[in-house]
Amino acid sequence: MTMKNSSPQATEQERYANVLHWGTLVGFLILVGTFLVYVTGMVAGRVPSDQLPHLWTLSATDYIRATGTPQGWHWVEALDKGDFLSLTGIAILSACPMVSIAAVIPVYLRERNFLYAAICFVTVGVLLYSASGIELLHHR
Repeated sequence: MTMKNSSPQATEQERYANVLHWGTLVGFLILVGTFLVYVTGMVAGRVPSDQLPHLWTLSATDYIRATGTPQGWHWVEALDKGDFLSLTGIAILSACPMVSIAAVIPVYLRERNFLYAAICFVTVGVLLYSASGIELLHHR
């Protein structure tokens, strides 16, 4: 027999856990699916696979220069290439904690727990700002 947890923390913990569970499941499935699409050759990569062994010996800077690999968020523009398509799953997995935090904000607001809602809101804002790459643009 399962007992329902009636503590005030149960609602936000369940919401956070459910969003995290389903987000990571979807992200993982997309990661595996897009990787299989790439390695089976259904979608060609930006870099020909026969060149990869040589290119892997280069430094990151030399690899980027030799392949013309997009930097920052410009990888999104290359989603028609198999090697970049698989980054979609990684991006989803990376966003899961932030989305889970955002998902509990309405729970905290409904419970009138404005301090926790504000902490979550600021946390999501900081994560979005850091993911945006805006700060990197100022240092180039």
